[in-house]
Amino acid sequence: MVYLIHFSQPFHHARHYIGFCEENGLEKRFLRHKSGDGSRLLRALVQNDIEFSIVRVWPGASRTFERQLKNRKKSGHFCPVCNPKIKGVMA
Repeated sequence: MVYLIHFSQPFHHARHYIGFCEENGLEKRFLRHKSGDGSRLLRALVQNDIEFSIVRVWPGASRTFERQLKNRKKSGHFCPVCNPKIKGVMA
């Protein structure tokens, strides 16, 4: 499963994080991110008191799909908060 996290405010240049987890592991993975035990970027958000939330998920998606999204460097295009025309699976 691939998921998109939206930040309540930008952190330097970043406004989003795209990640991957096993199908039934999203809640556990998100709790790790919230505790500062996830990615470096999300750890920095926790340390700077910047809120973030999961705004879109792609069930069944692979790590390859995650990499394809990251390589586009346009995560805001997939974000239903930044782009209300997007119809996504909201978490």
